[in-house]
Amino acid sequence: MSFFTQKSCGLAACLWLVATGASAHVSFIQTEAVQDSYVRFTLKIPHGCAGKPTDTVRIQLPSGIQSAKPMPKANWELNTVRAPLAQPYSMHGKTITEDVNEIIWSKGNLPDAFYDEFVFQAKVTAQPSTLYFPVTQQCGAEKLVWNATSHNADHPAATLTVLPAVHNNEHQH
Repeated sequence: MSFFTQKSCGLAACLWLVATGASAHVSFIQTEAVQDSYVRFTLKIPHGCAGKPTDTVRIQLPSGIQSAKPMPKANWELNTVRAPLAQPYSMHGKTITEDVNEIIWSKGNLPDAFYDEFVFQAKVTAQPSTLYFPVTQQCGAEKLVWNATSHNADHPAATLTVLPAVHNNEHQH
């Protein structure tokens, strides 16, 4: 609330800002992407686990996300998990039979009083729909698993709405 004063927002609005910040969920900054586009995903981790600092962030990539490349974070270890694909795809004339399906930032230290962002890029090939990205946030022995498919749940997964691809022969305004 450092950017707001009682003069710039009513009491109810200020209380709403405080309440929504305190109950923030793991989420992406960008919530939509066009099918068959490359996207820079920015995952927000808003707090620790019951006051403890976050030391590991694991994100599972759903089907329809290809060629993920995570951005390293200073003072964090970065790993990816690859798995065989049910349906291989072609990229730059090469058949891809396995791909990244999980990204893990670990051995870090994100105090509960702060938030941070974890970034990766990938191609979104999924059909228009909502994609769910389960995230595990670990704080020592405690962990929060953000995997619910309802935004109203206690721990909803990060989501991305995939929009239909725009074809060059369609007239756009």
